[in-house]
Amino acid sequence: MSNITAAFLGSGRFAARCLELISVRFRPEWVLTNAPKAAGRGLAMRSTPVWELAQKLGIPAYTTERLSADAERVEWIMANAPDVMLVIDFGHIIKEPLLSAARYGCLNIHPSKLPEYRGSAPLQRVLMDGRTSTAVSVFRLDAGMDSGPILAQPELEIAPEDDFASLAEKAARLGSETLLHYLCDVPPEEWRFTPQDDAVATYAPKIEKVEGRIDWNEPARRIADKIRGIGAAPGVFCMVRGKRLRIYRAEAAAGSGAPGAYFTNGGAPCVYCGEGALRLAEVQPEGKKPQRAEDWARGLRVNEGESLEQE
Repeated sequence: MSNITAAFLGSGRFAARCLELISVRFRPEWVLTNAPKAAGRGLAMRSTPVWELAQKLGIPAYTTERLSADAERVEWIMANAPDVMLVIDFGHIIKEPLLSAARYGCLNIHPSKLPEYRGSAPLQRVLMDGRTSTAVSVFRLDAGMDSGPILAQPELEIAPEDDFASLAEKAARLGSETLLHYLCDVPPEEWRFTPQDDAVATYAPKIEKVEGRIDWNEPARRIADKIRGIGAAPGVFCMVRGKRLRIYRAEAAAGSGAPGAYFTNGGAPCVYCGEGALRLAEVQPEGKKPQRAEDWARGLRVNEGESLEQE
C-alpha cells in the first residue's frame, strides 16, 4: 500500500470525470485549474468543471490564467509540491521547474496509444479515422508534447456504437483505474517507465470548425465516423437551401447515386455519398432545435434527388 501525496491539475470535463473517479479512493492535497472565463450569450463568468467538482468534494482549489507567466502561482506550487502531480486535460504546458517540483514528477492520463495520436484531440481523431481500438496511456510528463515515458498502457476497444461521449467515459474510467492502481497499490520505487519511440509518433491536433463541413464525395463510412467523432462538438453540417443543417446522428447504408443527392429508403431520409449512402437519424436545422431527421425532411418537403450541397 502506497501512501504518497498528490495534487491534481486539470480543467476540462475529461479532467473532472477523472478527478471524480480518482477521489473515490485517493484524495488530492489540492487542485489547480483554469481561472473563470466569460462564456455563453450573456458572457457570464464560468468556472471550470474541475473547480466545480473540487468545491463539491471539499478539496482546496486554486486558479491560474496563464501558468507559464504566473510567477506567483509557480512559486506557490514549488513551496507546496506533493510527492506527485497529476496533470490531466489541464490546458497549460508544464515546464521546468514545475516538471521536477514533485518528487515523482508529473503523471498524465492521455486517451491514446502513445506515441500515436499525441495532441489535444486523440479521441475525436481516432473515431474519425474509423479505428476499432486504441489505448489509454499513463505517462510521466517531460519537456515535449505527450512524449514522456509510459508507466502503463491498457488497451481500449472502440465499439461500433461509440461516439466521443461514450469513448471519453470509457477512457476516463480505464485511465483512472490504472492510475489509482499505481497511486494506491504500487510503491513509487517500483514504478517502471518505458520510453516512447518518437520515430513512429502521430499527431491529433485540435479540431477546427471547418472540418465539420461534409464532403458528400467521401465514402459514407468516413462521413459517419466524422459524426461519431465531432458530431457533438464542434459539429458536422451541410448546407440545404442556403441554411446550415447540423447532423447529430447518422449511419452508413447501401446506395449508389450522385453524391449529395437526397433520397428515401423505407421512409428513412438518406443522402448518396462517394461510396454508399448516409441514413440520417437526428438533425438540427439552422435556428431550430434538434429533431428527428424524418420530421425535418417532412417539414421542409425535401425532394427526391435534391442536392444537399446548396449554399
